[in-house]
Parts: sequence; C-alpha cells; structure tokens
Amino acid sequence: MSLHRTKATIIGLLEASRVNEWVVTEKLGATLKVKGGAKVSKNIRLNIGDRIGMSELCVGLYLLFCGSYDVMYGKNQFFIFLYIQAIAFFILAFGYVGTIVPNY
Repeated sequence: MSLHRTKATIIGLLEASRVNEWVVTEKLGATLKVKGGAKVSKNIRLNIGDRIGMSELCVGLYLLFCGSYDVMYGKNQFFIFLYIQAIAFFILAFGYVGTIVPNY
C-alpha cells in the first residue's frame, strides 16, 4: 500500500496528467449474494499487461536482488525479511489477492 501512496505523492508533486485519477476497485462481496438462476459474469482478460502489476513486480525483483546481495556479502540476516517482502510483492504483482471467490 505504501508503494501506491508513494507513487501517488510523486505524481501529485510533479503535477502529472494523472493527478486527479482515482482507481476504484470492484468489490467481490456482492457476488456471493446473487440469488437463484442469475449467473455471475466472469471477465476474461487476454492482455498480459492488465494481469501483471509492473510496479509491484519491479519492487519485488529489487527486493529479491537486495536479499540475495545480503546473503552473499552481508554480515546481518536482513535477507529473511527481504525475501518475505519480495514474495509478498510477487503475490500482489500477479494478482492473487482478493480474486478468488469461494463457491458455497
């Protein structure tokens, strides 16, 4: 979340064209309350750019690099924290958070 706040702060300070843009996410909680024979439409995404968050992927790769550097040359054990953070950013980058709706 702090990555997005930092990105929004930089965009706002530079007065970029996207300064007034606000992305609203789709809430999946209402799909569980669909009654009877109504089917929930599934959006099929074919564009890989829509599926992968490039900023999260870049930060994940950077953290993976920093953790590997700490394993090889560091005297501290910071790599444990860095690897866990890199995994979290990869999970966010590939969109595995909040997209699975249970069927019960």
